[in-house]
Amino acid sequence: MISELKKLFGFNCTGIKVNYNGVFLDTPSKKMPFCEAVKYSFQVPFLFDTKNLSCLGSQRSMGLLKNEDELVQHISENSKISPGIVKKILQNIHMFDKPVNNIFLGILEDMEPEIQPDLYIIYMEPKDVMELMRLFTEKTSKYPVIKPYSFLSVCGNIMVRTYFKNGLNISFGCPESRKQGGVGNNQLVTGLSYEMCKLLFN
Repeated sequence: MISELKKLFGFNCTGIKVNYNGVFLDTPSKKMPFCEAVKYSFQVPFLFDTKNLSCLGSQRSMGLLKNEDELVQHISENSKISPGIVKKILQNIHMFDKPVNNIFLGILEDMEPEIQPDLYIIYMEPKDVMELMRLFTEKTSKYPVIKPYSFLSVCGNIMVRTYFKNGLNISFGCPESRKQGGVGNNQLVTGLSYEMCKLLFN
C-alpha cells in the first residue's frame, strides 16, 4: 500500500504501527517531537521509543503527560491565545488514554505483510487533498474531517485521531510541525487509516 500512496502523492508518506511487539534494530535514542520522527521516517524505517518524545504536545497525544498545565502555558505564550481557550481546544484534540510504549514509523512495502500499519501520514499539496476528499466522499458518502486547530497537528489531530476514528483526517499543520516536522508551506497533513486506504485504492 505504501508504494501506491507514494506513486500518487510523493515520498512524504509514512506507514505507522503503534506498540510494535517485534524486534527491530534501528531504534534511535535521539529525543525529538513526533512530527520530526515522521519526517525522519520518510527516509528510513525505525522504531521510536516514546520515552524520547521531546515535545509536550507529543507527550500529551501519546498518553504520557500527566499534567497539561505546562503545555497550556507553552501554547498560550507562543500563540497569544488565552489559557482558557487553549484548555477548551485541547479537550477536542484526541489523545491515547493509556501510554504508548513505541511507534514503528516508515514501514516499507515488503514489511507490510508482517507489520500491518495502523495508519499512514502524508504531507500533501492542496490539489491532491482536494482529489482525495472527492474520492473519500465518492466511496463513503461522507465528508472528511478538517480540524482548524493550530497546534498538536501531526501528533494529536492526525495520528491519534486517525488511529481511533479509522478514516481520513486533514490538518493545516502547526508552527512546530512546519519548523521541526518538515511540513512545507504549500502542504497539508493527512492521516489515512489502513482500512480506509484499502477501501479507497483497492
